[in-house]
Amino acid sequence: MADLNDCFAEVVGRLTIAEAMERFVLGLDCIVAGEDVPLAEALGRILANDVTSGIQIPPHNNSAVDGYLICLDDLEGAGESRLPVAGRIAAGHPLETKALSGQAYQIFTGAQVPAGEEGRGPDTIFMVEDVEVEGGYVILPPGQTRGANLRLAGEDVKIGDTVLRAGTSLRPQDIGMAASIGRSYLTVQQKLRVAVFSTGDEIRNPGDELEPGTIYDINRFTVPALLTNLGCRVTDLGIYPDNLMSIQEGLAGASKNHDLILTSGGVSKGEEDHVRTAVENLGALHTWNLLIKLGRPIALGHIDAASRQVPFIGLPGNPVAVMVTFLKLVRPIIRLLSGASELDQNLYQVPAKFNFIKKPGRREWLRCRLEKDGGGPPCAIKYPDDGSGILTSMVASDGLVELAEDSAGVTRGQLVDFLPFNEVM
Repeated sequence: MADLNDCFAEVVGRLTIAEAMERFVLGLDCIVAGEDVPLAEALGRILANDVTSGIQIPPHNNSAVDGYLICLDDLEGAGESRLPVAGRIAAGHPLETKALSGQAYQIFTGAQVPAGEEGRGPDTIFMVEDVEVEGGYVILPPGQTRGANLRLAGEDVKIGDTVLRAGTSLRPQDIGMAASIGRSYLTVQQKLRVAVFSTGDEIRNPGDELEPGTIYDINRFTVPALLTNLGCRVTDLGIYPDNLMSIQEGLAGASKNHDLILTSGGVSKGEEDHVRTAVENLGALHTWNLLIKLGRPIALGHIDAASRQVPFIGLPGNPVAVMVTFLKLVRPIIRLLSGASELDQNLYQVPAKFNFIKKPGRREWLRCRLEKDGGGPPCAIKYPDDGSGILTSMVASDGLVELAEDSAGVTRGQLVDFLPFNEVM
C-alpha cells in the first residue's frame, strides 16, 4: 500500500467528492492477501486471481432437446422421411457404437451425440413434438435445417478461456461458472478487518434505559451492517466516553490488528471532539470539508502502527448523513482496499415527480421513493423532510437522486440520476 500521507495531504479549500476519491485512488491500494475457500463458501467474496478453463464446455456435442437424432442427408427431399430407430441415447449413457447412416436415434436433452462412420455423423435433431413414431420407425417432417437443436462442443467455453476476472465480487452465476469447469476451490481476497466504535457520554446501547439527555446508538449498528454486506470482518469496539486517553488507547489497540478504523461523529474542533485529537496524536488527520450535502464534515487520516499506516475514516454523526456518505465515499474505498476491480456505481435516469431548488457548487443527494405513473416509467418522489437526522426517510425511500455540482435544482418531469439502495446496500 502506498504511503497514506500522499492522499491525506493538507487541502486548501473544500474538495468535490470526485476530487476526494481521485486522491484516495492515488494513495490507496488493495491491502489484503488471497486465500483459498471452498466453492460453496465463495459467494460475495472478491476473486483474487483470474480463473481460466482447462476444459471446453460443453465437453462434447450434445442434444438441446428431447427428440430424434439423424443425418440430414438421409432425408428424402421435400416430403416426409421414414427412418428406423436404431437406438436410445440418454444423458450420461453415450452410445457404445458409432451411429450408422440411414438410421435415427432417440436422444434426450444433454445426451452426447455419437460419432458416425467415416466422418459422416448425425448432425440434426428433431424435437419429439414434431415427429410421429410408428412401430420401430420415426416419421420426420420436411423443412428442418442442418445442426438444429445441436449444442456444439466448446460453444460456451474453450480451453484456455478466462471465465472470471480478478476483482470480481462473486455472484451466484459466477459460482456456477466456476463449478462448470470443475473448480472446487477459488482464491479470494481475505476479508477486510474493520474496527468500528462510537464516542459520547450521551450514547447508550439499545435495550438500556435512557436517562435524561441520552440517546440510543444508531450508527454503531447501521455501519457494521453496511460493512457486513460488503464482506468485511467487523469488530465492534463499543462506546467510548468523552475522554481523550480512553479514545486514544482504543485507537492504538485497534490499529494493531485491523485494516481500517471507522467512526461517526467526534472529529470536529469542539472541546468534546476528542477523536480528532486522538488521531492526530497517533498519526495524522485532515478534515475534508467536501462540497456535498448531506455529510459535509468527513475526516480522513491514518494511525501509525509499527511498520504500516492504518487508514481512519470519521463519518458525520447524523444517521442519514452517515449512510449517504458511506454509500458514496466509504463504500468505494472499502472495495478498493478489498481488491475489487469495479468501484463505480450505476445511476439510472428516471423522471422526477417533484420540484426542488438547489444551491449550485455542491453535490447533493435527495431521498426518494419510486412510484409507477400510470403506464409510464417509475417516477422519483422526494421524501418531504430533508433533515440529516430523519432516519424514517431512509426506511421509506428506495434510493437517492444525485444532483451534480452544477445543478440548480429539479423541475417536475426532468430526468434525474437515481441510485437504488438495492444495488449498494
